[in-house]
Amino acid sequence: MSLDDLRQQSIAVQEEQEAAEPQALMDRMPLFKDLRPRERFIVALLIFMDVAVLGFGCLLVTDRMMP
Repeated sequence: MSLDDLRQQSIAVQEEQEAAEPQALMDRMPLFKDLRPRERFIVALLIFMDVAVLGFGCLLVTDRMMP
């Protein structure tokens, strides 16, 4: 397989992806599809709080912030 073959294959894959129908976010994330907006907000808030607590913990462990 030569470089030209790889290049042509890459171009064909890119054209195929561009021609495909873009999927909505809810179709790509079936886990959140059945949740109501309030429940989605709570999940997003819990994820945000988890990231904030983990970030705070990392800052404390690395002595970048004094308690």
